[in-house]
Amino acid sequence: MNNSIPLELVERADATGRPERRDAVANRARLLETAQRLFNERGVAEVCMAEIAEAAGVGKGTLYRHFASKGALCLALMDSQLLEFQNRTLGQLRAMTGTGVHYVEQLEQFLEELVYFTEEHTPLLYEVQREGIETVGDASTPHLWLYLTVRGLLEKARTAGEFPADLDVVYLADLILSSLSAQFFRFQRQERGYSLERIYEGLRSLVRNLAS
Repeated sequence: MNNSIPLELVERADATGRPERRDAVANRARLLETAQRLFNERGVAEVCMAEIAEAAGVGKGTLYRHFASKGALCLALMDSQLLEFQNRTLGQLRAMTGTGVHYVEQLEQFLEELVYFTEEHTPLLYEVQREGIETVGDASTPHLWLYLTVRGLLEKARTAGEFPADLDVVYLADLILSSLSAQFFRFQRQERGYSLERIYEGLRSLVRNLAS
């Protein structure tokens, strides 16, 4: 399994590669704080970029210098939550490996954590994915780390004999994560009315049936 991909751990730089000025850092923090407040009050879908800039007391040009789009701003809002999720789940997986827990069970545990994380952050994730910001090869987005983690657990389970030797883990990792994409997840919750437990049990059943 791949190690954690750091999120927001490097010094920020402007377009020229120079570190941001102190006032620029303050503006960025104010914009994020304002956006979070407005999103909490009215919902992500109901707030536009111009309103965020106005409420933060900065010009739209300043806003767009920091965040090229609403999706980019939503991704930035998730930095600390994503890093906490990474660190917590990787710690759990390492502890489970250390005590000899099967990789299939580790994958089930990770997927349960991911279902609840997706539920909490669906509005932000939906905006990121709607704009096409989230791609498999971009290390700055959640998808790459999630894909590497799920694929890594599948590969380890296959190597350990917990899955058939011919299991297509590359395809299966994509299949599992596609069911947890923000758009499809929202459809399951709002249109189908599925509970979080039902979504997780469906994923767990898929994994267990492959292992049988």
